[in-house]
Amino acid sequence: MKKTLAAAAISSALVLGLAGVSLADDTTTPAVAAGGTKITIDGSVRERGRYDKSTNATKDASGASYYDSRVLLGVNAQVSPEASGYIQLETGSGNNDSVTWGQPTDNNGSLIGATSSGNSLMDGGNKGATNMDVRQAWINYKPGDFGVKVGHQLLALGNKMFFDHASDASAGDDAITAYGSLNGGATNLAAIAIKFDEGKYVAKNPALSNSSDDINGYVGLVTQKVNDNLNLGANWTYLHSTQGNKTDATYNAAVPGLSMSNVGLTADGKVGAISYLADGEFQFGTFKDDGITPASDAKGWAAKVGGNYDLGGGKVGLLFGYGSGTKHDEKDGNQHEFIDFLSPTAYDTIIAGYRAAIPGAGWGNSDGKNSGLSNLTLYQLNGSTKTVCPLTGKDLTLFASLSYMQLSEDIVDPYNNQTANKVGTEADLVATWALTPGLSYKVEAAYLWAGDAFDTIANNGSPDNLMFLRHSLELKF
Repeated sequence: MKKTLAAAAISSALVLGLAGVSLADDTTTPAVAAGGTKITIDGSVRERGRYDKSTNATKDASGASYYDSRVLLGVNAQVSPEASGYIQLETGSGNNDSVTWGQPTDNNGSLIGATSSGNSLMDGGNKGATNMDVRQAWINYKPGDFGVKVGHQLLALGNKMFFDHASDASAGDDAITAYGSLNGGATNLAAIAIKFDEGKYVAKNPALSNSSDDINGYVGLVTQKVNDNLNLGANWTYLHSTQGNKTDATYNAAVPGLSMSNVGLTADGKVGAISYLADGEFQFGTFKDDGITPASDAKGWAAKVGGNYDLGGGKVGLLFGYGSGTKHDEKDGNQHEFIDFLSPTAYDTIIAGYRAAIPGAGWGNSDGKNSGLSNLTLYQLNGSTKTVCPLTGKDLTLFASLSYMQLSEDIVDPYNNQTANKVGTEADLVATWALTPGLSYKVEAAYLWAGDAFDTIANNGSPDNLMFLRHSLELKF
């Protein structure tokens, strides 16, 4: 059994990084320093192997296969009932949480030579780890119903459609979070100032990825537990970045100012055996203002509605997701594509939008990966169950889904001289075995029957289907 020492989190609408902050077995006695400070250590070791034919859609391309490792090590210091601090270290490369066995790699797992440093746990197989990131480092002070948390934190909003820097492979954000609760915890409030994205390029131009000014974010949110079967939430995020070098017209036009908002409205609950969620995200304000050309407005939006029916021995569910896109022949110059800031992790599907780029999507990602619902429409049938593995006698959790996806707005296929919008049909399966308390084995398998949208990035206009297989062994303590 695990326990958490940190202060209570706000709600599922805002992930403050407190869940899993200080986990230790109940049999472990925390060290006690002078003054009564309790020190708790937590962490995990994960080893994974994968076969991945999803980094491109080129005909007859070979897949990549290799093993990687991740180490997390955290220390929580509860210095008083009101004050605590947490530091968590992670192997990786700043924006990639795993390190490839044997040789250094880039963030996509491609070898970059044994002389490079910082990504491999063994750095060519003969040295110790050369890189350890600070994934979290914060101070939390909560003297009563209200508190403040300052430092590098894991943050996310709503159902992680617009903003998520709290999932695996996330480096977190530097932020100041003021939070509190009313009505016995039924109402939760928060105000956050976030160093949202340092060096983010606002224009969709990978060459400028390290040359723009930073984006600052300001978030206000409220969640309300109406009753045991209904929760409501609302969040507002204002994003601001300055222009580039205002004396350089070319640079200034490519790195424009940003002054836009995202408003999210969420609901989740239960009606009998049916559990449901709903999330709507709406964007407005100035997306581009370079002082030279007419300003471009943000007009993107996204929605997600899902539910599942509890059959007793398992659940079956439906999910619909939509994110707006910009028409390939759009004339008004505005940003109609839904803008998001997501972690490199799987959300609704494993391949599409995570391992494989959604063609034409992802306003701020150089390869379109981690683009979420940006310019995507998703229809999904899913099911899950928890049972006992007949071979091991241990708990076995299964999740399977079948998803049909298309672009919300067509793109131009230069190979076939026509428009295209079918992303394809993807089948996913995730199986997790609890081998013993704290130790689990997971298998993730996915296959995507690629649609005509991938014709636009295939070398010959005729892509292969894509596949992904990964298994992992993880020890948490």
